[in-house]
Amino acid sequence: MTTTAPRQSRALATLQALILLAGASFFLVPIATTLGLLAALSGIGLACLLSFRFASQLKLGSALGAALGVVLLGLGLQKALLAVALPLPPGFTLTFADAVSLGLVGLGATFAVRLLAARVPGASVLEFALVVTAVAHAFAAHRHERIHQPRVLSDFAWMNGVDPQTLLAGLGVVVVVLAALLLLRVKKGARAVLALALLLLFGVLALQLAPERPAKKVDDNDLGLTKNDDEKKDGDGEGDGKGDGKGGGGGGGKSQKPPDPVAIVLLQDELPETPVLYFRQAVRSRLVGDKLEQDDTGRFDADVPTGVPTGGPLVVASPQAPGLHQTFDTSMFLLVDHAQLPGLGHPSALQLLENPDPRRFVTVYDVKSQLLTRPMERLFGRQALPAAWSDEERAHYTAVPNDPRYRELSDQIVREVDPRFVGDDVMKAFALKQYLEKKGFYSLKQKQLVGDAPTAQFLFGEMKGYCVHFAHAATFLLRSQGIPARVALGYGVQTQRRGAGSAVLIYGQDAHAWPELYLDGVGWVTFDINPEASDEPPRPPMEQELEVVFGELARKEPTTQPLARALSIPWGRVGLAALLGVVLLAYAVKLGRRLSRRSHAAVYRGILDWLSDVGQPRHFGESRERHAARLARQAPSFAPLTTAHLRLALRGDDPQTRSEFDALAKATRAELRANAPWAVRARAFFNPIGWWFTR
Repeated sequence: MTTTAPRQSRALATLQALILLAGASFFLVPIATTLGLLAALSGIGLACLLSFRFASQLKLGSALGAALGVVLLGLGLQKALLAVALPLPPGFTLTFADAVSLGLVGLGATFAVRLLAARVPGASVLEFALVVTAVAHAFAAHRHERIHQPRVLSDFAWMNGVDPQTLLAGLGVVVVVLAALLLLRVKKGARAVLALALLLLFGVLALQLAPERPAKKVDDNDLGLTKNDDEKKDGDGEGDGKGDGKGGGGGGGKSQKPPDPVAIVLLQDELPETPVLYFRQAVRSRLVGDKLEQDDTGRFDADVPTGVPTGGPLVVASPQAPGLHQTFDTSMFLLVDHAQLPGLGHPSALQLLENPDPRRFVTVYDVKSQLLTRPMERLFGRQALPAAWSDEERAHYTAVPNDPRYRELSDQIVREVDPRFVGDDVMKAFALKQYLEKKGFYSLKQKQLVGDAPTAQFLFGEMKGYCVHFAHAATFLLRSQGIPARVALGYGVQTQRRGAGSAVLIYGQDAHAWPELYLDGVGWVTFDINPEASDEPPRPPMEQELEVVFGELARKEPTTQPLARALSIPWGRVGLAALLGVVLLAYAVKLGRRLSRRSHAAVYRGILDWLSDVGQPRHFGESRERHAARLARQAPSFAPLTTAHLRLALRGDDPQTRSEFDALAKATRAELRANAPWAVRARAFFNPIGWWFTR
């Protein structure tokens, strides 16, 4: 059986096709080649044309089956073209296969969706959902602080002193409104006006209720191996300490979402040449079983700032030797909350600063840091344990798990040291580092090590893991040789990935863990482990445009003033006014429809509105006669009124029937008022949108 559908106007069909093409473009531009994009848009356009011409003539089941076949054909041809050795360049073959697939999939899928929307009541919601999803996908990057994308809109916003997120949110509301009006086929008149007002109200409320800053809080446990380490997900890519072993973050896990920026750093001084910038947040030095935890006694790690500076700078007693270290100033602008404030190198003082953009940054502070200016190779001959340390300090920083294999392995490794450097703690440290780098295999795919001894499982097993495993293993091997060591947690940013400016963008995937060892007369020394073997792909270059944008925001550049300063909009008042306006508009429409007497249809519609208000509307698929018969006990005059209305509608207006209609309408109103309980009448009076459900 073929279900017929009313023929659309050419103009409406064209507008709907343009909306679908725009939605597809939003989705495909970031991921498709130029040829693939053109093929997909051509397929979608052809599908819209075919559905407009033949939607009312085809059998629904057969047409949907054919559309599904086209989609499967497109997917199959793509695999076939890639599997067959064509006499074409590999790059062109891949591009051509994608174009064929996208074109056929776009043709089949769009034709099926358009056919369903034309033939099945309510199926147009599917079209609407697809368009909204495509637009949301295009703007989804802004959830990850990609405020420079898409460039056309973001550049326009920055040049005019507007926050791109606000501009994109407004644009998204407009697109949703247009898609709803065109794809959902809202009727003209009062329904369309109210639908527009409601959608705009939802957009305003969404802007008002949206969080001004990310809700995530980075704890030091997010950066390292915790007691619940076995419960974490592999490759979550966000602050889990799975660095790349060279100070870079993860990025090779299962999650495909873009990394979230967590901070922007402004460098006040010219830094020494270094492959990695380490931003330490916390340290772990207290041995608990086979793991290291943060010391909470207050007797150790006094050089690590904790808490937030209030009422003045937060200064710690730094053990770093002044002659071998240089003080550097940096300004940190955190995009997400941190349980402990990270700082470059070895922070010695923190001072809160005025926040240039509270909508963007959660905490802003200056950091004075100590960085070692002498190469590690020039520290040979120095002893590790200071003579001035107490027995408690020595025991704390050299404690190892109760497992003799740590000392046996470290003795075996340092035994291979050049005889000229026997007993040299620095040379021992380099020997242990070289062993871990050559024997270890870096992988984010390594399952979490469970049990009471995860570090032993790693070190005396396959030696396959990520930075947390390497840092703990190195620390225990160093300690077994009497060298004080601890694990540092924070972020490591590869300098070759950043731009040439004075701003450094830190991502959540830059989360890293590395060992620190102590040398007498030097202080704590960063001693990272860089495994030579890895199954992780290289990370893409840092988005330098985003780094520049955040740097300008941090410096309060006049060309990048956010909307909060360039244009102050009281969203709370706007939302309240919009809500009040929508309610008043709904009451005005209700009153106008109820009092209208310009035609018998308007009078009959007013009675139907009253029935909708009291919960007795005409059901979907129910005829007017059956609706009147269902209400015969509540309003006996409603059935003959319906007959008179249909007679006037079909035969035209005549005085006798119109006089009979008016008398029946008056009687019906009186019966409805008399038979409806007062509570129902009160609810009907205060219901502003009951007329929306009138059929």
